[in-house]
Amino acid sequence: MTDLDRVPLLEGLLRYVTDELATGVPAHQITAASPLLEMGILDSVRTARLLSHIRTAYGVRVPPVHMTGEHFRSLESITDLILLLRSQTASL
Repeated sequence: MTDLDRVPLLEGLLRYVTDELATGVPAHQITAASPLLEMGILDSVRTARLLSHIRTAYGVRVPPVHMTGEHFRSLESITDLILLLRSQTASL
């Protein structure tokens, strides 16, 4: 994983969350490090939509074992999870 991989992925996730999830939180308040659950940005429905987006846009299925508050704490942690799952898939 390089910053060249990480930065566009993180930017794409941020754009998706601010443009598509209709969170009620002003876009300028959502950053890569924002606590998504604590701010009410992710709830069960928005998390399901985000998981669908991750599968469609990035070709990554998030197994149930990885659907934790720790992995979905922020866009940074989600980005790390996607890159980890991509690397695991690539090594198979």
